Amino acid sequence: MQPSNFIEDFLENVSKLPLDDQLMISEIIHKRVIEAKRKALANTVKESNEEYLSNKTGKGNVDDFLKDLENK
Repeated sequence: MQPSNFIEDFLENVSKLPLDDQLMISEIIHKRVIEAKRKALANTVKESNEEYLSNKTGKGNVDDFLKDLENK
């Protein structure tokens, strides 16, 4: 089954549910998306900290950063 067909079928089935159930599903999905974003951000921060501690990152101000970009 194609992803777009799955989504269409899912939405069609959800629309058949009572409004309270639809709202509950919406809230659950919203909270899960927020949690997934939070975990992704936490992983990014963790990776950034690891790179910083292992000296894989540079230090400087905005001007240094822009100069570094120009040299690449």
